[in-house]
Amino acid sequence: MKPALAFLLLAGACAADPTPSAAIKSVTPEQLTPADDALDDLTITLRYDDGDGDLGGGVADVYDCRADGVMIELAIPAIAADAGQHITGALDLHVNDIGDVAPTALPQACARLGVVPLAAGTAVFCVVLVDAAGHRGDGDCTAPIAIME
Repeated sequence: MKPALAFLLLAGACAADPTPSAAIKSVTPEQLTPADDALDDLTITLRYDDGDGDLGGGVADVYDCRADGVMIELAIPAIAADAGQHITGALDLHVNDIGDVAPTALPQACARLGVVPLAAGTAVFCVVLVDAAGHRGDGDCTAPIAIME
């Protein structure tokens, strides 16, 4: 009986974490100009890891850390054919038409990820992945991005 119990405990300990994780790898461009429609779009490239493979059908919440309440929810398309299988890969998130936002209180999601109040003329964007089952990952944030007038 003890060997069977030990096996079950070991198998349970090795189960993949169902919570998705994100690590931002790059951001383009390095500066944004909200007044120019050709220069106000941002692409965030991130690596993801999802232990149960149900990230597709979930969302990426992208927080603009300049002001509380400024968040865009981007749908994540189907990624894996078989839910329940561990998946990793890269996602390009396109955030279009970033506007000129008056700084207010730092969003809680940004503060939890270590963002401090921002200097004038800069922005930070934090991404939190939420899979189809509603599991919310910890998220990751960009380095400061220059905001041009």
